[in-house]
Amino acid sequence: MTSEPVLEKPATAADVARLAGVSRSTVSFILNGKLDRFPDETRRRVLEAAERLRYRPSSAGRSLVSGRSDTVIVLLPNTTFGSNLQDAVDRVVEHSDTFGGNVVVRFASTTIDATLDAVRALRPLAVVDFGVLGAEDRENVEKTGVIVVSSLRRGDGQPDGGIGEIQADALLRRGPRRLWFASLSDNRIDAYGPHRFKALQRFCEQRGLEPPRSVSVPLTVEGGAAALREVLEVGGPAGIACYNDDVGMALLAGARREGVHVPEMVSLVGVDNTPMSALSAPTLSTIDTGFPAMVDLLSIQLERRLGRDVDAAAEPVHRFTLVERESS
Repeated sequence: MTSEPVLEKPATAADVARLAGVSRSTVSFILNGKLDRFPDETRRRVLEAAERLRYRPSSAGRSLVSGRSDTVIVLLPNTTFGSNLQDAVDRVVEHSDTFGGNVVVRFASTTIDATLDAVRALRPLAVVDFGVLGAEDRENVEKTGVIVVSSLRRGDGQPDGGIGEIQADALLRRGPRRLWFASLSDNRIDAYGPHRFKALQRFCEQRGLEPPRSVSVPLTVEGGAAALREVLEVGGPAGIACYNDDVGMALLAGARREGVHVPEMVSLVGVDNTPMSALSAPTLSTIDTGFPAMVDLLSIQLERRLGRDVDAAAEPVHRFTLVERESS
């Protein structure tokens, strides 16, 4: 007969206090970052005791005291992300571990009000927003004491951070052509498409070009073919700035079915630089969004907003880069 293994009981703040020879309140203050009021020797004893006992402060206990949890919400548009989604969450988790944050992924609801209600219900410490919240929404959330860092660039005068301009320049390198924006045909709220189309409109206006048109693309061969027929009925050659690589791949599939020559008759540039974009026929030109650097930058901004010291050398440079291939 085998005996059941005995599970080791987690250490408590009282255990740390006894080992360090201090009060429980002293342990609580020091382990929650309020160090200035205590001598170096006291801080050292508490930290060494906590490490020896493998003690971790209870997030529930902190929540009862502060009225706010240690939850960090990763707020995502309810749209296609591909492998970028898991990479983003993993990186935010890695950064949040340094200050004891508990990461929760939340997709946007069907309305912004429902999304805001869900955020408030969680009473989070912070929100890492990947384009769901507008400026007024972010301000309203911060008024409740929640820190918000956002992927939407501020102050550069470009509604999409510059993606549309890069796409348009690439599409026009083969000579003049009518510009289009290909959106994703989807019933979910589109956090990025309107900004991309607005940027393309601005590009054309600044350069005296005909205003761009838009076409909606379902992610099927038939959907891509139908969208191309709609584009070419207006006239060619055409340059299509795609919402993302998935849309670009659907249009390439449609071009193969319809016998449309790419890039001679229709040129395409996607967004995201997904692995599949390099495997299509022809290969899809795309924009590398520098997603890992963007996530790291947001995480560092969050740490700074929380009052943590972050080495300036650790801050990545985030930029959008054209990956030029056969479709343009």
